[in-house]
Amino acid sequence: MRRTVWVAAGAALAAGALAGAAALGGVAGFLWGARAGDLARWGRPAERYLSGEGPDRIAVVRVVGPISREGRGIALLGAGASSRAIIRLLDHARRDPAVKAVIVELDTPGGSVVASDEVYQALVALRRAGRPVVALMTEVAASGGYYVAAAADHIVADPTTVTGSIGVVVALANTEALSRKIGIRTIVFKSGAFKDLGNPNRPVTPAEAAIVQRLVDEAYGRFIGVVARGRRMDPLRVRRLADGRIYTGLQAHRLGLVDSLGHLPEAVAVAMRRAGLHRATVVEYGSAGVLDVLLGPLGRWLPFGREALEPLASDALGVPIPDAAWAAGAAPPVRAVSAQYLLVP
Repeated sequence: MRRTVWVAAGAALAAGALAGAAALGGVAGFLWGARAGDLARWGRPAERYLSGEGPDRIAVVRVVGPISREGRGIALLGAGASSRAIIRLLDHARRDPAVKAVIVELDTPGGSVVASDEVYQALVALRRAGRPVVALMTEVAASGGYYVAAAADHIVADPTTVTGSIGVVVALANTEALSRKIGIRTIVFKSGAFKDLGNPNRPVTPAEAAIVQRLVDEAYGRFIGVVARGRRMDPLRVRRLADGRIYTGLQAHRLGLVDSLGHLPEAVAVAMRRAGLHRATVVEYGSAGVLDVLLGPLGRWLPFGREALEPLASDALGVPIPDAAWAAGAAPPVRAVSAQYLLVP
């Protein structure tokens, strides 16, 4: 009974300390000019140690899921990759003098043309800043995923990767027959001949089809140019390969669409060679955790890391905390462990 009381009291004190620190961190962040509604910009991105050692760093930025500006996924394809969040991570890598190279790890079927191009341009900016960029294709890197990869100095692909699908598609549904069958008739009032282009309750006119096809052709031409420049390949040859078909990583390598086959260790080796490094610490960049957002700039210096919290949490629950509940990462040297190392379910 006494042990339970002490554990409850300890948990209450810990919760109070967290709440107080969160409030203090919030005030400090506000006073330091952070914008309301954009708390994640207060500090560095969360970092997860992967391998290696030394002061020089190689940053791994992952692009997982359909690419859109907000990362909310596309149609039924599930959660996606936010181009805005990815660009923030790449921009941080560009401004960090310790980061000597960047690996962009791709597991995406593509997505928005605009969002894919935004990530592509951010990678081009990294290269212009003198940071080698290596693209690593894992499960799938097709369509917009390949568009992003084309910005890299070197592309590494798993032999079984699904890639290619170089092209642009627009699909317009036509429900005219279904609407007629269930008795729905649409009455349209419009200001111009093409204002209801894509209306699913009538056929597409030849003039409308020409408008959409011009948009597709323009985006496709840009895609061809991106691949031709990135792969240093003749545009006519790119067009022959870019009929929308998919390739395995092995096929893409034979066709010159990727540079080498391998996984993360091979991508790291390429990045180190291009950056002229003999050793480096490899870290994965990710979004800041819940506590980092709440604590603001002070969260990075408070003793709320795994080493500090695990004994208290394990004692309170009566069982060890599973590793899956913690984000794997090396504790920053000297100072207290950052709050970003705790995942709050």
